[in-house]
Amino acid sequence: MKNALPLSLAILVAAAALGYSMYNKPHKDYALEEAVQTWTAEELVEEFKVNPPEMQSKWQENVVAVVGEVASSSGKTLILAPGVVANYDLGNEPDIEPSGVVKVKGRLVGFDDLFGEVRLDHVQLID
Repeated sequence: MKNALPLSLAILVAAAALGYSMYNKPHKDYALEEAVQTWTAEELVEEFKVNPPEMQSKWQENVVAVVGEVASSSGKTLILAPGVVANYDLGNEPDIEPSGVVKVKGRLVGFDDLFGEVRLDHVQLID
């Protein structure tokens, strides 16, 4: 009984220190990571339409590069034809709206079956 109080207190302090360090852990910086794969927008959308489960398991949460024609650009969202939706981080939007063929790099979030769109976030334009 005498040893239970100090042991319990030590476990409580260790758990609090671990929780504090995990809570204050810095976020992953996707801008510093290299793209593990490069696709054209058409190839990427087609691959996801043909075999979504395999593509999800293989590429989801990875940083990829996509080259495609800008279909729409507004604020923090860029849409590459035929259906790659790319979202910039807040404050990381380009000064001018991109047009023509662009190359972007970002984290692959997944595939939206309903709209047939591949989604990327933490996107940045690559020159």
